[in-house]
Amino acid sequence: MAGSEDRTDSMEIASAVVLSIAALASSWASYQAGLWDGEQAAHYSRTNALRTEASRVILEGDALAGVEVQMFGAWLAAKANGQPKLAQFYEARFPPHFKPAFHRWQQDDPLNDPSAPPTPFATPGFRRPGLEKSQALERQADEEFQAGQYANAVSDGFEQGATMLALSLFFGGIGQVFKGRTARIFLLAVGGVSLVIGLLRLFSLPMQILGFGVPGA
Repeated sequence: MAGSEDRTDSMEIASAVVLSIAALASSWASYQAGLWDGEQAAHYSRTNALRTEASRVILEGDALAGVEVQMFGAWLAAKANGQPKLAQFYEARFPPHFKPAFHRWQQDDPLNDPSAPPTPFATPGFRRPGLEKSQALERQADEEFQAGQYANAVSDGFEQGATMLALSLFFGGIGQVFKGRTARIFLLAVGGVSLVIGLLRLFSLPMQILGFGVPGA
């Protein structure tokens, strides 16, 4: 009789341990999932902001490129009409980043050298206004998006771990309802296995403490 009571007490203690660990770990997993969800949202927000800025930069660059084409066309017309002062007027007002390509184009002697670039816009030194900055912003946006995807994957991992821990709570709890020793042992074993799987899943993930990333075990 005493042996039976000892076995019952041992099962109740084991069940309490499983339930306690599963409850604490489940709460921690939910907390971590919430943190990583916030991290994901922040990265996606920065992604949208960077891509909006990249679009603004390229639109401004397109407008400036249109001005460059018009000014260069006016310069050509002044040259063709024998108006050197007017040509100098336009040349002096070329945008600063356009001038190096324009001077390079003049050095290539396009009027006499058929292999020279047809316009300054075709020279190797010409850079479309805003293009490099826009591309840099797009690269940053891609990095932020990938970071958001990573945060989403980590959050999903914590939710998976929390699901396994919830199963552990279920089987560990329902096992106490049954009177039969075999059924209780089986359900407690299932709860224990679910607990181990859930904990292993959690420990395989990077964790955050007060918002700071900490490598997972």
